[in-house]
Amino acid sequence: MLNLLKFIGHIYVLILPVIMGGVSNMIFMKLPILLSWRFPMDARKTFRGKRVFGDNKTWKGFAGMIVFTALSGMLFWSVFDPSKLLFNLLRGAWIGFAYVLFELPNSFIKRRLDISSGKNGGLLQTFFDQSDSVFGIVLLYPLVYPLSLKEALGILVILTTTHYLINILLFHLKLKNQRG
Repeated sequence: MLNLLKFIGHIYVLILPVIMGGVSNMIFMKLPILLSWRFPMDARKTFRGKRVFGDNKTWKGFAGMIVFTALSGMLFWSVFDPSKLLFNLLRGAWIGFAYVLFELPNSFIKRRLDISSGKNGGLLQTFFDQSDSVFGIVLLYPLVYPLSLKEALGILVILTTTHYLINILLFHLKLKNQRG
């Protein structure tokens, strides 16, 4: 039992900056600043008659996630090793980038399935909504930090679950429009 708790704690040390970055970005998106950056990443373009990503994928959110995860990484990981301030900033930026980059294919697919921006299309789609960015982190994290298979699987399970639970909390705090 103690080993399991230590492992879960270790996984949270690896991923807490992306969680903190995500919550910070959600708040940032609600603030009336950099409103011109709320422009959709797809520039309202269509592909085969349907929006590419939709209105919820904006440059403000994309950039915000990278910046807030970078800052969270620098602050959090540097507690453990203050000599790696710049590395921790860049590591955080990298996993923030992985997070937002891997949300885009899911948004593209949802538009093809006629699922509106900000909506889920059932249980399977909810799973993909919660895990798409987590897969991106697991795939790209090893470029800045070597992950074992056990750590990668731990991130997949723990971060996907945490992502879902935080989304429910943010929904109840009126920071998010959908429950899961």
